Amino acid sequence: MEEGWFERDGVDLHYLEWKPEDEAEPGTPILLLHGLSSNARYWERVANRLPHRHLVALDQRAHGLTGRGDRAPRFPDGYAMQELVEDVCALAARLRLDHPVVAGHSWGATVALEVVGSRPEVASALVFIDGPVQSPANLFSWDDAQKFMQPPLPRYAGIADAIADSRNDFKEAWGDDLASFVEARVMPEGDALVLTLTAPVRLELLHGLYHSQPDILWSHVSVPALVLRARQGFGRFSRSIDDAIEKLHEIAPDVEVKSLDSPHDVPLYLPAEVAAEIDRMARSASQKVSS
Repeated sequence: MEEGWFERDGVDLHYLEWKPEDEAEPGTPILLLHGLSSNARYWERVANRLPHRHLVALDQRAHGLTGRGDRAPRFPDGYAMQELVEDVCALAARLRLDHPVVAGHSWGATVALEVVGSRPEVASALVFIDGPVQSPANLFSWDDAQKFMQPPLPRYAGIADAIADSRNDFKEAWGDDLASFVEARVMPEGDALVLTLTAPVRLELLHGLYHSQPDILWSHVSVPALVLRARQGFGRFSRSIDDAIEKLHEIAPDVEVKSLDSPHDVPLYLPAEVAAEIDRMARSASQKVSS
């Protein structure tokens, strides 16, 4: 794994890169997008199971090492969905990722869909992991959405407390290999540690998520696409998720849907299965290009 940086419109963006064992035949590359309050290191377990692939994971705005201090995006315009999409496209161009598979988890799945649906020339396939298949605006008002989408953000006395909190969140998926993920997730504030994703910025990103239009975007996806749904994720919305999947079959019948027996953080609980599905989509994309 290597670390890299690039600058776009005054914002320093950080990414992780895994180069293939055989660089002479790298195959279809993979571009990975994490969820809210996460960072690029979230993908390490998946990446380690794909040594033959070229993978890149971006620290999206307000996450990980991207855009800290005076190199942060302007608020609030710098956190608009279009800026997130342009970051992904700029990274793909910078690293010369030739039509990568774009894979995203949760909020990152929405960003991935925005990229593939609005910039069809960029990607060769989409892997959409337990994100909102339909717009949240179809289910509840913005006022109601804020009540459960914007919980109080934690404040930690030190890194040990932050690790303990993540251990409790991830339960049996926890392992010491996630310590670097936790360290990248927080930053100093006074005598404490807080998430790199602050409450005002989180609300702005959630606003973009709330007003996204998956119903329109799915119909514009022209490359192989896979939705991976976590059977144990978001139980109180299971009926609305079932309805959304049914509608998806009508809007975009070629999109494949698979359910995995996992909580929401599927890439941590089932990294081998997620890696295998991403690899399968990369091979499918490669065959489509060849044909």
